Amino acid sequence: MAKLSSEVQEAIKKTLPYNIATASADGVPNLIYITYLKILDDETVVIADNKFDKTRKNLNSNPFISFTVLDKDTNKAYQIKGKVECVTKGKKYDDVVEWVHIQHPQMTPKAAFYVSVQEVYAGAEKLA
Repeated sequence: MAKLSSEVQEAIKKTLPYNIATASADGVPNLIYITYLKILDDETVVIADNKFDKTRKNLNSNPFISFTVLDKDTNKAYQIKGKVECVTKGKKYDDVVEWVHIQHPQMTPKAAFYVSVQEVYAGAEKLA
């Protein structure tokens, strides 16, 4: 697994919304905006599935994801790529439900997607 540097973590914290990209099993791309993404540690981020349709189907058949972030203060952009674990019950899922309920008590995520970071880029330069 790759690690998110403190610089990349700061960019993640400053970005909203996030662009996340997935692809179907036969390679058809899908790109959406999301708001619920957070860092768990330097190797893992979690994404709440509040309204996914094609994205969920894609991740169920092809568990890889990519997302971009932009630090507007430094004007640096990063791309993070990872492998996803879908969680729909248990403590890991309950933790994501609790996190979403802080801002939207009426919204219950359908799933939690835990992303194990595999690669980090700044432009064409591979950082991790």
